[in-house]
Amino acid sequence: MWVPDISKIDGPRYLALASAIAEAIDSGELGAGAQLPPQRDLAEQLNVTVGTVGRAYNIVKKRQLVTGEVGRGTFVRDIADNDERPNFLPERMPGTIDFACYRSPVEGLSEALSSALAEVAERAVLLPIHKYPPAAGFLSHRTAGATWIRRTGLDVPPERIIVCGGAQQAIQLSLAALATPGETILTETLTYSGVKSLGALLNLPLAGVAIDEQGIVPERLEAAIAETGGRILYLQPTVHNPTAAVMPEERRRRIADIARRHELILIEDDAGVSALTDRPLPIAHFAPERTIYITSLSKSISPAFRVAFIATPARLVERMSNTLHGLTLAASPLTMEVASVMISSGTADEIARNNLAELKKRHTAALRGLKGWDAASHPAAFFIWVNLPEHWTAAGFDEATRREGLSLVPADNFTVGDAVPARGVRISINPGQKEGMLESGIETLTRMMRDRPQPRPPVV
Repeated sequence: MWVPDISKIDGPRYLALASAIAEAIDSGELGAGAQLPPQRDLAEQLNVTVGTVGRAYNIVKKRQLVTGEVGRGTFVRDIADNDERPNFLPERMPGTIDFACYRSPVEGLSEALSSALAEVAERAVLLPIHKYPPAAGFLSHRTAGATWIRRTGLDVPPERIIVCGGAQQAIQLSLAALATPGETILTETLTYSGVKSLGALLNLPLAGVAIDEQGIVPERLEAAIAETGGRILYLQPTVHNPTAAVMPEERRRRIADIARRHELILIEDDAGVSALTDRPLPIAHFAPERTIYITSLSKSISPAFRVAFIATPARLVERMSNTLHGLTLAASPLTMEVASVMISSGTADEIARNNLAELKKRHTAALRGLKGWDAASHPAAFFIWVNLPEHWTAAGFDEATRREGLSLVPADNFTVGDAVPARGVRISINPGQKEGMLESGIETLTRMMRDRPQPRPPVV
């Protein structure tokens, strides 16, 4: 009989059990058609009431993860069912260990969010919910954004902060406000895959600039500006995704100097490491008049928390605000109020510190399993970049590992333009809360790296 461990899941026991069921279905532990234990039997095993189990089963039924049949029991739905009901699960093979996507590893998150929501409910009367908010956000929310950004050493007044519904929207806003269709956008040769998607969506071709272990190479940036005429550079100088490179301060100053000499606008994406405070100053500190600095709460608090803050040069605030109004009117003030409560109370900072501590533990465990292999990491990153042996290509390795029940991200997803993809893959080091899943995935990964690609059958 399937019996989950709900001792480490926060909140009321019925919600903890519902969460454990959803996680087991998500991971493939409970496959399509699997029968959940009878409520009375499971209640006895978990030392909870039958009513607690019944409430949990009702929640997952409402989410349409399971179906109940009188006299037969409760069964996991087949996600391939061709009906009109919504499916809340990501599309991947049952049983797959997800090394592709980020998941918050922090315990206590649900309780912290519940507390913030309760406080927002008490002060809802103070919110002007009868009208649309200003495009850039209410001043109190922009002030919270300035407070959050100040943790990095970057001091920006609230009047230069714009609030957004997540970093992806912030990047879209920046590109839409500053670039014209068909204009070339400069990026690192390996860049965040979301920027590639936005480039295609907005008809903005990307041109890659060579990188090394410290990020963008200044000399290659100047050459790319001369060759392409590019006037906008998107970059991730702090824990670059996917290579985990950190640009030192001296090079940040050089990039800022190049931007001034060539009248370049910088879009500095810091969203992936907003929890990090022991770090070099953002490039925006050295070139505030031409740097759009983006951070968010998704990686430091929760990926379900769609909150981002943009520190904008004073001369661009109006243009950015007007563009945001055209795109989405404004970010939700209710969500921003929750974020403001968590920031002002210190809860957000506490969760961010706990997140970093947990990531450090997982890096230690993952690197132990990767000993002897060529891997690049940073304790604040949610990922590790693994360079593959010469007998593998990134795409070929991705295909092979999927057959073995392991989902990761090949270099192809990050490669800009027609460049030959690097022989590497990115793995998330927080693939799930279940004990041992990270170690199991690493064992599969290293075994596959030792193996050689299987020859394809000839076509006759």
